[in-house]
Amino acid sequence: MGIFQKIIVYSGIGLFVFLLARLGILLIHHEYFGSLTFGEILVGFFYGLRFDLASLFVFLGIPLLIMALPFRWMQYKWLHLALSLIVFFLLAVQSTVLVADVAYFGYVKRHLTNELLFLVKDINYLIKEVAANPTYFTAWMVLFIMAVYYWLRLALFPMRPVSWHLFKFTLFFLFVIIAGRGGIGMKPLAIVHAYSSGSSSFGNLVLNGVFSASQSSLTAPVARKSISKEQIKETLNLPEDFWQKQYPLSRNNKPHLNQKYNLVVLFVESLTPRYIDSFGGNNYQITANLDKMSLEGWKFNRFYSHGQRSIDGLQSVLVGLPSILGLPAISHLSANYSKIAAIAEQNGVSTIFVNSTLRESFLFEAIAGSVGFSEYYGKEDMPLLLDYHPDEKDRNLGWDYETLMFSLEKINKIDNQFLLFISLNTDHTPFPKMKAPFNRHNHNTTGEGGYLNALHYTDWAIGEFMAKSQKEEWFSNTIFAVTSDHVLGHFQNGNFLQRFRIPLIFFAPEILKPKEIETVSSQLDLMPTFIDFMGLETEYTALGTSLLRNKESFALVREGSLVGIITDRGYLKHSLIHRLEFGKVHPGADDNYFDLLEDRLLAWDNVAYELVSNNRWSP
Repeated sequence: MGIFQKIIVYSGIGLFVFLLARLGILLIHHEYFGSLTFGEILVGFFYGLRFDLASLFVFLGIPLLIMALPFRWMQYKWLHLALSLIVFFLLAVQSTVLVADVAYFGYVKRHLTNELLFLVKDINYLIKEVAANPTYFTAWMVLFIMAVYYWLRLALFPMRPVSWHLFKFTLFFLFVIIAGRGGIGMKPLAIVHAYSSGSSSFGNLVLNGVFSASQSSLTAPVARKSISKEQIKETLNLPEDFWQKQYPLSRNNKPHLNQKYNLVVLFVESLTPRYIDSFGGNNYQITANLDKMSLEGWKFNRFYSHGQRSIDGLQSVLVGLPSILGLPAISHLSANYSKIAAIAEQNGVSTIFVNSTLRESFLFEAIAGSVGFSEYYGKEDMPLLLDYHPDEKDRNLGWDYETLMFSLEKINKIDNQFLLFISLNTDHTPFPKMKAPFNRHNHNTTGEGGYLNALHYTDWAIGEFMAKSQKEEWFSNTIFAVTSDHVLGHFQNGNFLQRFRIPLIFFAPEILKPKEIETVSSQLDLMPTFIDFMGLETEYTALGTSLLRNKESFALVREGSLVGIITDRGYLKHSLIHRLEFGKVHPGADDNYFDLLEDRLLAWDNVAYELVSNNRWSP
C-alpha cells in the first residue's frame, strides 16, 4: 500500500465516523427532523459531507501532509508510526465529541457550541461526571483500546514507493486547503452556511458537532455575575411562570394596523447623524434627500445601533437577537432564532435581499439565506450604469446607485406584497475617488473628506431611487425605512452615546404623517416594528418592542467585550463583573437610578445568554 492509499483509508475511516454520527442524530432524534422529506434528508447528508471534510482536514490536515512529504526520510517506520498515532488520537477526540453531540442534541435541539471550553476549564466537573457514569467510561475505554490495536496494525502495514510523488503531493496539498476551508468560495465555510436554506432542522442535519463546537469555541467564555432567576424575574417584572415556559420570550403577533404594507429597508453603511444636517445640524449640505425624508416622515432622534460591527446590526435588525458576550454571532450560531424573511414568506410576502458588495462579502449571502430571503443578489448581478473614476469602477464594495436601480427593477416585477432589504456600502472604507459633483472635499481613502464625498453620492442615489419609486403604483402602499449598521468608526471622538447613535427614518408620505420621536430605541426594536408594518401573523421571539406600540425608553448596546444600557435619563457601561463608565442624560438621575440600570442590564444579559445557550430563544 502506498502512502496516499493509506491516507485515503485514514480519511475514509474519519468520514465514516462523521456519517455514523449524522445517522445517529437522525435516528435517535427523528421527531425533530420529521418535517424533512426523504429527498431533503439525502440532500442533507450530501451537503453535510462538505462540513465533515472541513472538520476532518482542519485538524488532520497538517499531520497527513507531513506524512505525505516526498522525502526519503519520511519512509522511516518510527516516524510514520508517530504521525499515524497523532492522526488516530485526533480522530479519537473528534469521535468522542461527535458521540457527546448526539447525546447533547436531545437536550437543547442543537449541536455543541462553546460548552467544551467550559468543560475543559472545569476538570473537577469532568472527573465527577466520569465517576458518576463508570459504565459509559468503561465502554469507551474498551472501544478505545480495540481501536488502538487495529489502528496500529494498519499503521505498521508495509508501504511501497510512490511514483510521481511530488505531483501527487501537490494535488493532495491543494485538496487539504480547499477541503479545510470548505470550498473555493470567497469566505471559508461557516455555521451559517448550513442554514442557508432557511430551515433549522435541515441545517442541523447538515452540521456536525465538531464543526459547530470548533467554530463557536472561537468565542471565548465570559464570566458573569451570579444572579438568581428570582432576582431576574423581579428586576424585569417578568411573569411568574417565565422560566417554566419552553420559549419564555416567544410572543404571538396579531396585525396591529388595519392594512398590510410593503417594506423597503435601506441599510446604509456607517450612516452617522453628525453628517446628516437634519440630525446633526452641522450644515455639511450633502444630504438633501435624507433631510427631506426625515422632514416628511418619522424621524427618530434617539435611535441607537446595538453594536459596532455590521454583523451585529444585521443580526439585530433581521432576527431581533442581541449580540451576546460569550456566544457567537448568527454567522456561527447553531441555536434557533426567529427570521424576519422566513416569517414574511410564510405570510405570502415576497422577500428580496440586494447587497451592493460581492455576493459572498461579509457572509451576507449565507446570512440572507439562513434568515429566509427567497432571492439574493450581489454586485456580480448588477450592470454598471454610471461612468465612475477609472481607478474605482470595479471596486468590490460596489455602487449604491446601481444597487438601488437594480432593486427597483426587481420590485417592479412583483405583483404581491414584498419585503426588500437593500445593503448600501459605497460609504465603506476605503472610500472611493468620486467625480464631480461628488468631489467637493479633499479625497482620502480613510479620511473624512473621502467619507463626505461618498455620503454625498449615496444621498443623491437614494434621491434618484425615491423619485423613480414615487412614479410606481406600489409606492402608495410602501413604507421606506432608512437606517445604518453602525456609526462611522473612523476619525470620531464622540462620547458613549455618540458611538452608538444612528439615524432612523420611516418615510411613507401617503401613510405616515411627519413627526419626531424622542423615545430611546435601538436596532433590536426594528424586527417587531417591521412585522407590524407588514401585518404578519406569527409566533416569534425578539428582545425589542415594536415602535408602533407602547415601548419602554431604553436601548441595549455592546462595545467590544463590554455591554451597556442607554435610557432617556442616563447610560451605563459594564464588563458583566464590574460597573464601568456611566453618566446622566437627565438631571433627575441619581445614584440609585444607576443601581437600577445596572440590575436591568445584567438581568437582560442573563436572560438572553440563558435562553440562547440552551436553545430556548425561539421554536
